[in-house]
Amino acid sequence: MIFDAKSKIERYLRKNPQVKTIVIAGSYGRKSAIRCLGMILGQALTVTMGVNKKADPDVVVLDYNSMAFFPEIDPDIVVITSCETDKEAKEYFALANKAKHVFVNYNDVPQEYAKYLKNPEVTTYGDELPADFYFEDHEAGLDGQAGDIVNPEREHFPVVVKLIGVHNMRPVVMACAVAKLFQIDRDKILAGVNAIRPVHGRMSPAKGLHNSVILDDSASTSATSLKYGMNALYSIKAPDRILVTDDVRKLEHVDYDLVSEVLILGKKPDAKLNKKVTFFEQEIDLINHLGGRLDENCLVLLEIPIPEIIESYLW
Repeated sequence: MIFDAKSKIERYLRKNPQVKTIVIAGSYGRKSAIRCLGMILGQALTVTMGVNKKADPDVVVLDYNSMAFFPEIDPDIVVITSCETDKEAKEYFALANKAKHVFVNYNDVPQEYAKYLKNPEVTTYGDELPADFYFEDHEAGLDGQAGDIVNPEREHFPVVVKLIGVHNMRPVVMACAVAKLFQIDRDKILAGVNAIRPVHGRMSPAKGLHNSVILDDSASTSATSLKYGMNALYSIKAPDRILVTDDVRKLEHVDYDLVSEVLILGKKPDAKLNKKVTFFEQEIDLINHLGGRLDENCLVLLEIPIPEIIESYLW
């Protein structure tokens, strides 16, 4: 008999009840959550994405969106990274209500969806109170995010994480919270935190042409990615900030007092736009402009892939 991936996972977990299951659900942020869980839990446990019998896992992490719904599985843990629609919220919380414990992103899951959550074993995480676990930001720069991870007992654990943007600290905080639930030693948790690095294309800093600095966010697909990217851009001191994108709709997130230029690949619309906005119908024209524009004072948020302006990644 041939089993599809879903059937294999269900059959394996029924035969191996000692293996803990974590399902990651969300409109966005799932991959970051999975990476952070693997890095931090992996300091003390064998963690796999899906079933890998050769690894003999302690924990299996499943992506809700790619693996669909598991009617035969009651997960040990469900993590809800975000919700953008009422339909998603109903689906995610229906699964969460079957779990032994639920972790909910306080910042990216609107409070209005809490009505669907019936599970009493809930832990919230984010970058502000009243989340149970949160990141208290102290300083942002090209060395990463410096601050404290704070637990429900309000103990502060200082960290400097090689990530750009406070929003990217949320999955780190979540993974620390899950690690505490698994009673993983604090030193191992911090070792996992220190090992985290961004995926190229997800707010990854790079050396650009003429000693400029590029924040490469070209792999992000979320509708909210630019909003968070712009917040990260503003948080880093720079005399000259430039946004490069291909979606005119993203201009609503731009504070023109904090940027020097907005460069858009695409056809100029009829609507009147800020004088700092320039359109380029051809990619080569945009690349040529950047070649003559970039210098050591420039900090660029790159929302589209332009490898020609990137010399090397900093991390």
